[in-house]
Amino acid sequence: MKNSITMAMAVMLFGFAGQAQQLKETSRELSKNASKGLLDNSFINKDGNLVFTYKMKADKKSDVVNYEDYIFDSDLNFKTVEQDNKQKEMHENKIMTSLSAFVGGGNSFNVMSMSLTLQREEWERNWNYGQQRYVWGRRLSKEVVKPRNSEGKYKGYAAYPDDENGTIFIIASADTDEKDNKTQYLGLYINSSLDLKEVPFSLKGNYSLAHCGELESGNVFAVFAPNKGSSNTSAYVYLEVSKQGNIVHNTVFTAPAPAIAIMDYHQSGDNLFLVAGSVKKAEAYDSEFASYAPIYNPGYSTSANSLMDKYEKKIYKQEFENIHLLRFEKGNLVSAGTTPVNQFKSKTKTPPSQKKATPYEGKKIIIQNFFVAPNGDCLVTGQLEDKKIVNSGQDIQYFYYDIVCLHFDKNGDLKAQYAVEKVNNDSKSEMFQSIQNFFLSDDSNAVYWEILEVKGAKGYDSFVDAYNGDASFVANYFPRIAKIDLQNTTVSDFNILGENGKFLLYKYHSFLFDKESKTRFYIGHDKDYKQLWVGKAILK
Repeated sequence: MKNSITMAMAVMLFGFAGQAQQLKETSRELSKNASKGLLDNSFINKDGNLVFTYKMKADKKSDVVNYEDYIFDSDLNFKTVEQDNKQKEMHENKIMTSLSAFVGGGNSFNVMSMSLTLQREEWERNWNYGQQRYVWGRRLSKEVVKPRNSEGKYKGYAAYPDDENGTIFIIASADTDEKDNKTQYLGLYINSSLDLKEVPFSLKGNYSLAHCGELESGNVFAVFAPNKGSSNTSAYVYLEVSKQGNIVHNTVFTAPAPAIAIMDYHQSGDNLFLVAGSVKKAEAYDSEFASYAPIYNPGYSTSANSLMDKYEKKIYKQEFENIHLLRFEKGNLVSAGTTPVNQFKSKTKTPPSQKKATPYEGKKIIIQNFFVAPNGDCLVTGQLEDKKIVNSGQDIQYFYYDIVCLHFDKNGDLKAQYAVEKVNNDSKSEMFQSIQNFFLSDDSNAVYWEILEVKGAKGYDSFVDAYNGDASFVANYFPRIAKIDLQNTTVSDFNILGENGKFLLYKYHSFLFDKESKTRFYIGHDKDYKQLWVGKAILK
């Protein structure tokens, strides 16, 4: 092993309201074998030291796997490299069975259909003794299946498979002959034996599915909006159901506008938050949008399916008049704040050194994180999102632009927008979302805002892609951190770690957090994977 080179970088201190944040970073050259291996683990040991374990490239003829542990103290001072090896493990091969749901098909006759179809697959999962990991083997079977007790034809909207148990829960609908209730929404629970349990949703009248998602409990929630012609087009329905088909909540609530487009949701304890936008016209939901239906259609190459494509074409072109933050507790609407978009300009804040600001103008936001402070304030952050048809109309590519961080009070009304410029605006980087996180200060009056900036590049997204030489664009990340004062609604300048993209975070095992010292550690590498880079930020 060559003489290792350790480069300690400057410690940066900056103050916010009497508090200081300390950043530090260092790098060290890896051995030849470690640089050709992979980072297998990172952890803080019982002595408080940082341990980064590299797994050497496996020798097929050897019965052991070799490792190197690179050890630093908590102040990033290098201590030692320790060699280790472990006897290779042997595990039984597995057969994985899964159920999936899709709509439409692969020919011109049914590509636009929303007719629900089930598919069951069996795959080999084989233990590779040389590589010491499971690899996918042959697909043993693939067949379209029908539930044993299916009552008829269903239209599919969203599917939630449980691969561990080989079951699936589907939000679906069936046509009826009733004039006042043409569409019967229902949940379908299908077990591994293909027994189907049909759970009709109690909706009186004609509705569209406005949004749905999976909660931490495993339950699925859905929000339904009344269609044109309903007596009260703001009387939405919140429904929650277990994946086994048991109704948990079914409540009517008054939406802040007849047509609200729900952009995303977040769960915090017993509270469920919905971020939505509403249009100027007081029209019913189905007059402004189409049903939300994120289910796969294998024959519809430019979207999840034709229904979702209609929804996205409408929502991406909308400029919302108002932004809403709705909070539910145990199925009941607790608060619904409304902020007119024309007020965002006056509430826009920037870091001190940033000269220009880009106020939010009402476009769709893809939410990347949501933070609820002890005082009830909410920070909602994400990016403006758009989609483009690429490859001569064969594929769809999403792009991510301005970073938008919204600061709401406990009632859901906007206190501030923090407008921050991206570091990289090239097309390779805009193909990927930034990653954003929040960390509460010791006094609960401030929040540290971490943005993992994207540096897009051509590379391999997986071991299989690298083996096959199938290169594509991949996302690399480096961190920058600022501080938001919750009381004064201000944001500090950002400090960048990793020398503005010279060092990039590993894809796996890239973070550690010491709760006692409130220190965030970052683990990365240089572009050639020859150096280990470690950064730290004390977030008090």
